[in-house]
Amino acid sequence: MDRLAPFLWLWMLFFAINMLWALAQAAVASTFGARPVLVDVGFGPALLTQRIGGIVWCFRPIALASSVGFTEAVTSPDVPPKNRLQQLSLPMHAAVILVPWMLQVAIAMACLGATEGLHQFLHGFTLPFELSALPGRIERFIGLLRNGDMLRAWGLISAKIAAINLLPLPFLAGGQFLLLPWRERFPVWAGLLNVASTLVAMPWACYVAYLVFKTIF
Repeated sequence: MDRLAPFLWLWMLFFAINMLWALAQAAVASTFGARPVLVDVGFGPALLTQRIGGIVWCFRPIALASSVGFTEAVTSPDVPPKNRLQQLSLPMHAAVILVPWMLQVAIAMACLGATEGLHQFLHGFTLPFELSALPGRIERFIGLLRNGDMLRAWGLISAKIAAINLLPLPFLAGGQFLLLPWRERFPVWAGLLNVASTLVAMPWACYVAYLVFKTIF
């Protein structure tokens, strides 16, 4: 049971972060006039699906990511699907991408203190490239979960996830922001970069998962 507790805390932290991100993006987009059609939290089979306020809310068991959909349903095969975000101006579209992650940085600053929260966020940009330091960092983070220091754990993981998602990779928020000038027509080179960066990111993610399991067990 002691070994299962860190997994439960990790699930709760990831669910809270992804849920807050999805709510923030839905709220910012709706404020600018681009109401989402879908809020999807987690991976795996749908546990609960409910339409509220014209938005379909779907909750899944693996709380490692979430997505907010803005593409309207196709009513006719002759009419191309319409993405509501693309109807916004570039600055508003950029705000929809960036503001939800800035909320995560604000949460980190609230949990850790303004100075340390900002420091942890900025240091998070180098996290994927410091492989030798990952085992020690994950061991210290799991130690926080075992000791019940959830406030600090929430702050740290919020800062790191915000930084990683703002890296300039096409499948992350940072890459989506940089690709805004081509938002209506995704360039071929961006697609190739997306595939290449995914092939690099997957081994890193597997290594992190391995370290988490190794540390707990």
